[in-house]
Amino acid sequence: MNNHTESEENYIKALYHLGGEGAVASGALANRVGAKGPSATQAVRRLASKGLVEVIPYKGVKLTLDGLTLAKHILRKHRLWETFLVEKLGFGWEEVHPIAEQLEHIQSRELVEKLADYLDSPVHDPHGDPIPQADGKIPPATGKPLQKFSQGSSLKVVRVEDAGTDFFTQLDLLEISLGKEYTLTSVSSFDSSIQLQAEDGESFWLSHSMSSNIYAISL
Repeated sequence: MNNHTESEENYIKALYHLGGEGAVASGALANRVGAKGPSATQAVRRLASKGLVEVIPYKGVKLTLDGLTLAKHILRKHRLWETFLVEKLGFGWEEVHPIAEQLEHIQSRELVEKLADYLDSPVHDPHGDPIPQADGKIPPATGKPLQKFSQGSSLKVVRVEDAGTDFFTQLDLLEISLGKEYTLTSVSSFDSSIQLQAEDGESFWLSHSMSSNIYAISL
């Protein structure tokens, strides 16, 4: 795989997050990467010349097959580095995203695969998100938002969205982590906040925005 600039990889990653295999409006792409329209247009032209994107008239920009392959490889690197930072270096899960955004641009494929081997080929990152495998296949994402569970449900936390430092700080304060089991004991009819009871009997309330970013499976 050819080397690409950090800026080019950021555009590829943005297209993948915004549209997956579908087309993305040019304005939405520019907003995602924090670029002005003309700069985004030039970047798209460069990527198109490399065969990584295709411009679809009246629809926007979409990744080609090569572009999708690159996007998944970048995502693989990012989530492997997050796993390494948490499991081997002791970083908190709220700290690793910006660091992994720097490390994901390392080009050595050999390093990435040695990293995966060192970590015993993980399937999910510290947030529970699936890690694209070396062959490009992505394990299915698991769980559904806590808001989708009914009162009385027994559940296990399996994934959290990256909703910012304050969100992760609150998770740590409440000692919520992947694998923890709870019972949903109450749902507020006023603001849709929910009450969870931990296995030790301790109960606490979560706002709608908090619970919408926490995913669980039924027990």
